[in-house]
Amino acid sequence: MSSELEKDKQRLAQAAITFFYYMRDLSSSMNTFIELYNQSMHTQIPPIAVKEDTNIKDVCGRMFSILKEVQSVVDAQHSNMQKEPFCSRIATPMCCLAEKSANLQELQRSAKEMLQNVHSPVLISAMKNSNVLGSLESSLALLMKSPIMDLQLSDFHREDTKGQEDATVSRKTMNPDPSKSTAVDTLKKLQDALKTENTDNPIGSAADHLEQIVKAMEPTLDVLQKCRKTMEMSTCVLNKVDGK
Repeated sequence: MSSELEKDKQRLAQAAITFFYYMRDLSSSMNTFIELYNQSMHTQIPPIAVKEDTNIKDVCGRMFSILKEVQSVVDAQHSNMQKEPFCSRIATPMCCLAEKSANLQELQRSAKEMLQNVHSPVLISAMKNSNVLGSLESSLALLMKSPIMDLQLSDFHREDTKGQEDATVSRKTMNPDPSKSTAVDTLKKLQDALKTENTDNPIGSAADHLEQIVKAMEPTLDVLQKCRKTMEMSTCVLNKVDGK
C-alpha cells in the first residue's frame, strides 16, 4: 500500500471521527437551546435523542423542524410587538400601579410580576435582531444536501460511552487515533456514500468531500453557540428579576 493511499485513509478516518463528535456537539447545544427556550417561552418542545444508530437525516431534519417552529413563533410575536411600543407595555401599567398603590412592597411585587411578563418580548427582540435562527436554518439546510444524510452516526465512529457523565465533547480537544478507532467497513461505507465518478483516487476524493462537510459544519456550531448565549443572557436577566 502506497504511503499516499495510507494518508488518504487516515484523512477519511479522522474526518469521520470529527463529524461524529460535531454531531454530538450539535445535538447537545441544540438541546440546551431547547431547554432555555422552553423555560423562557413556557413551551414543551421535546429534546432531540441522538444514539449511535440514529440516522443523520432524521437528526438534522428534527433540528430544522424545531428551528422553523421557533422562527415562526418569533416572527409572529415580533410582528405583534411592533403594534405597541415596548416601553409603553411597561410604563403605562407601572404608572397605573403607582397611582393605585401606596404600599411599597405591593408595588415592588407587582413590578416584579410585570417584568417577568415582558421577559418573552425581550427574548423575541434579541432573537429577531440577531438573526441567529435564520443563519442556523441556512446552515442546516446546506448540511442536509450532503450525500451522507442516509448514514447512521455509527457509520462514522463508535465509542464506549460507559461511565461518561457528559456527552458533549470539545471539538478543540477530541482527536483520537483514527487507525485504532475506525474500522475498514466504516471507510468503505463512507467511500461509497461520498463516491465521485471519474476519479482515480476514490479514497482521497471521499476524504476531501467529508473534510469539506466537516469544515462547513463549524459555522453551524458557532451560530448555535451564539443562539444559546442569546437565550442564556435573556434568562440571566429574568433570574436577576427573580432574585436568584
